[in-house]
Amino acid sequence: MDNHTNHTNDKRFALSTWAVDNRATVMVMTVLIALIGSTAYNDMPREAFPEVVTPEIYIGTAYPGNAPDDMEKLVTRPLEKEIKTVTGIDEINSTSVQGFSTIQVKFDFNVTPTEALRKVKDAVDKAKADPSFPTDLPAEPNIFEMNFSELTPILNVNLSGD
Repeated sequence: MDNHTNHTNDKRFALSTWAVDNRATVMVMTVLIALIGSTAYNDMPREAFPEVVTPEIYIGTAYPGNAPDDMEKLVTRPLEKEIKTVTGIDEINSTSVQGFSTIQVKFDFNVTPTEALRKVKDAVDKAKADPSFPTDLPAEPNIFEMNFSELTPILNVNLSGD
């Protein structure tokens, strides 16, 4: 009965037993697979890495000396009101802090970043034309497109060991 149990255990752990008995072969195979993989990765054409275009527009407005509540009431809400009239918007997020307002506008992916930027600029211009919008801003609202494909890689590979 003991021989049958040992024979069953040998079958179950045959691959790991072979790997322990042939450490050098396993190491050579591991290094070989890693080299082939890194060579294949480096030989990939650059077209294989698609540019991720996210139509997101940011509006930053400085109005020094105003509390967050005042920033929201005087700057953020009027801008948001006009921006909400734009078609193709997926989501709007805003933050008002001491002397500064930030609005993030995320568009549907069928809207091009250039079109999104134009639409938001038009909406901000309408909001600035409103008589209740502050006229004493130190600078015009900063409207820009953030291209994340230039900032963040599509794939990160991290290796660590002891």
